[in-house]
Amino acid sequence: MTCTSKHPEFQVPTDPHGKLRYESAMKHVEAAKKAGKSTEEIHAVFQKVMEFDPSDIDSIPKDEAHAKYRTAMLHMQKALQNGKSADEAHTIFKKIMNGETSGHCGHKE
Repeated sequence: MTCTSKHPEFQVPTDPHGKLRYESAMKHVEAAKKAGKSTEEIHAVFQKVMEFDPSDIDSIPKDEAHAKYRTAMLHMQKALQNGKSADEAHTIFKKIMNGETSGHCGHKE
C-alpha cells in the first residue's frame, strides 16, 4: 500500500529520542499495513506514536506487545524519582528492553 494522500513532507527528527520515536512509529505503520488498515488509520497510528509523551505512563497500552516497554518506562521513571541520573535511568531502560534484566524489583503500578 502506497500513501497517495497530499500532505507536507515529514521531517525525520534529528534528536535521539525523536529518531527512536520515528523508528517506533514506522514499526507501528508496518503492523497497521499488514493488518489491512486504511490510509487514514495508518496516518493516525503514525501521528499518535510521533506525538506520544513517554512521561505519560498511563497512555502506554497494557497489552502484551507493549509490556516490556511499559516496564522499562516505569522503572526508568522510578529511578529518576529516586535520584538516579538520566544516564543511569537510560541504562536501566536499555537493560530491560534488551532482556538483560526483567525489571522486577517489587515495584507495583
